[in-house]
Amino acid sequence: MLDTDTPKRTTTSGTPQITDGMFYENFLSAKDVMIQAIEKLLTVADVHFPFLPFKSRLRIRFLFGRRNQSWFHKNENITFDCSIAHRKYFRYHDNLIGATHGEGAKQNDLPLLMAEESTEDWAKTKHRHIYTHHVHHKTSKDIGKVNIESICSASGTDSWHDRNGYRSIKAIEGFLHHPTHGQIARISHIF
Repeated sequence: MLDTDTPKRTTTSGTPQITDGMFYENFLSAKDVMIQAIEKLLTVADVHFPFLPFKSRLRIRFLFGRRNQSWFHKNENITFDCSIAHRKYFRYHDNLIGATHGEGAKQNDLPLLMAEESTEDWAKTKHRHIYTHHVHHKTSKDIGKVNIESICSASGTDSWHDRNGYRSIKAIEGFLHHPTHGQIARISHIF
């Protein structure tokens, strides 16, 4: 939702982006969409919101995560993890759910990192999933007892992606985890 954070329509690291609108307009639009989405989710379940930093859009996404945390600070049914850690973990009963942007650690190293970085939760869970989104296309593999899945992106194909032949499906995905049976369903909205 937020690809630029400079008046010159570049990422934090200076990569030009093709966008509709300036970063501040997009920030306000994204804020409204995210608030509506979280409020809708809160009608059916508690919500955990992890901020996932990555180098090219660090500044705007960090502020966006903190903005959402401030907006919902009085709501007891939502938790936030807005730390700068690149990998986030969340325990849901017998499930250990990890998330990372995916541009840093190698995919094959993620299960060991999960075990080391969340030792207590690792010991108390039997279903372990890590979701990444850096590659913008579907992949899923099991490494030991950890399923690592790269999810689709809702981003459209801009000229850079087109030039390089990236033609992934645009989609938003959600996953349903049962307290004791692990991931039992997925919901995909394809654009």
